[in-house]
Amino acid sequence: MSLIHCSGLGLAYGTRIVLDGIDLRIEPRDRLAVVGANGAGKTSLLELIAGVLEPTSGEVERQRGLVVAYLPQDAPEPIAGTLLDEVMASREDLVSLHAELGELERRMADGGAGLEAVLERYGELQHAYQDAGGYELEVRAREALGGLGLGEALEQLPNTLSGGQKRRLELAKLLVQDAALLLVDEPTNHLDLASIEWLEEFMRGVSTATVLVSHDRRFLDNVCSRVLELAGGFAEDYPGNYTQYVRLRGERRERRRREYSAQQAYIAHQEEFIRRYRAGQRAREARGRQTKLDRLDRIAPPTVERRPHLRFATVPSSNVVFKATALVAGHGSPLLSVPPVTVVPGERIAIVGPNGSGKSTLLHTLAGDLAPLTGRVSLGPRTERRLYRQDLGFGSEHGLVDVPTAAEDRTVLEDLLASHPIGEERARTVLGSLLFSGDDVHKRVGDLSGGERARLLMGKLALEETNLLLLDEPTNHLDIPAQEVLEHALLRYPGAVVLVSHDRALIDAIATHVWAIEESDEGPAANRVRTVIGGYSDLQRERQREQAAQRRAVTSAASANDQRSIAERMHRARATVPSRSIRELERQIAEAESRLATLRALLLEPATFADPASGAEAGREHDRVSGALAELYERWEKEMTGVITGGDRDRRP
Repeated sequence: MSLIHCSGLGLAYGTRIVLDGIDLRIEPRDRLAVVGANGAGKTSLLELIAGVLEPTSGEVERQRGLVVAYLPQDAPEPIAGTLLDEVMASREDLVSLHAELGELERRMADGGAGLEAVLERYGELQHAYQDAGGYELEVRAREALGGLGLGEALEQLPNTLSGGQKRRLELAKLLVQDAALLLVDEPTNHLDLASIEWLEEFMRGVSTATVLVSHDRRFLDNVCSRVLELAGGFAEDYPGNYTQYVRLRGERRERRRREYSAQQAYIAHQEEFIRRYRAGQRAREARGRQTKLDRLDRIAPPTVERRPHLRFATVPSSNVVFKATALVAGHGSPLLSVPPVTVVPGERIAIVGPNGSGKSTLLHTLAGDLAPLTGRVSLGPRTERRLYRQDLGFGSEHGLVDVPTAAEDRTVLEDLLASHPIGEERARTVLGSLLFSGDDVHKRVGDLSGGERARLLMGKLALEETNLLLLDEPTNHLDIPAQEVLEHALLRYPGAVVLVSHDRALIDAIATHVWAIEESDEGPAANRVRTVIGGYSDLQRERQREQAAQRRAVTSAASANDQRSIAERMHRARATVPSRSIRELERQIAEAESRLATLRALLLEPATFADPASGAEAGREHDRVSGALAELYERWEKEMTGVITGGDRDRRP
């Protein structure tokens, strides 16, 4: 039986229809992504499934005894206690069992009448507690908190956490639940890349059915096996992950377009026949054709998806946009150091690293909002830079533009004209391209959703004439269609771009370089910037090659003692049996060892890391030679076993 069966599900607020006749089944082990533009009803669908909302029409049928765990976008206030206490206390079923077990233990210690019944009840509860994972709960809680970047704050009080940390705490509580269905709204918000990748592994590894809303395309690709698209109140189901959904959606739309065009041609042909012969000798046939047309199941015309349009205004740039020299950034104390770097037009640099490692600090230092502790940032003579802030404002070296705080009471149209006096007609055109049409331009800025505010600010930024964009988490609050529009706009932008982002799909699509912030044991700061050519996937591949080389080095060191032992035995054997076959094996072993040493040195050279193809080829040859050497050792030992045994026996007193 399905875990969830939604039939004819509808939701409306007054005359505004959010969901209209949704039919949906959720099966065990489903990993369903719900996608759609902001306002399409994704969160509302989760709330209907969770029972938080009641549908206007239709019903949600739940499997008897179904346990559902739901993570809303807005985290509730945590209780008193440490983070670890908070996560463990979220398992209310285990808390009550644990309390009853404690009471029974006290009664057993007191003895008295009814002890046999107490012991029997205690055994039953102990089995139930174990089956529900009670004895593993602390381990699971520590694992979840550690994976989500809160491992060093286990004993911290929840009321001392930032908003993003509280969100991660709520996610950790969700992950330890013994539920058959998880409902998760924007799980990757406030997570750094390491935590996102940990969460992906976790969600792929559990058998729990999951329904999630996310705007992280790479996360949806790596986790989901099914996609439900919401648009215009209706739902359409697709098998596969997000990339497969995009392909199938395109194919379905093209097929429907052709079917619609073919039907329209058929209708036009029939109507022409009816018009021509309605009053003639073929009037009866014309009436028959009219009857068929009246009964024809008409195909709906293809919907035209409204997407924002974005193009950044530019000014010519000098050959060098900026240089960073001996740069150390931080707020008072050194947080990160940057190697000497020169950025030229057309380069798009993604800054990645753990939360708190200094990504935004570096961006604000490049923007001139924060003075470097040492070193300098030198702008090209024609460089015009602007900074898009994570808190939905953007500024420049001339100060923060008065959005959002000073513009809360303005309308969208007034706000745009206040910062860019381009005339009402052009302002309406610009706002229309950002999906603010009709009465939308008269909305108060303070009443805008996060996605609407982000679109407005991106549009205002696009009107600034620049050749250097500094963007702090630019895809936050944007739905996937808007993210893709931003991606294409940045690819067309001829200036330089430096952005902080956790959006791996965006980074891989646009980045020419990645600046990865990593811990450092050397230098003036706790972290250092490492530069990699390419996108995030290139950074991952480089790290994997380094890890593989380190593993080989460890393996080689571990086997060195064994090889020395064999070499000693070979030396002893030479004095006893200088046979031709053994000498040939020893020659081959020496050649293989020499080649292996050369390959190890090659794998550790920086040039090898910079050339993935040659690095992979050297790694394959290393594995082949290592395997051949192991076989040679085995053959040599077989040849020498009898000789060495005899030699040892001859030397005994």
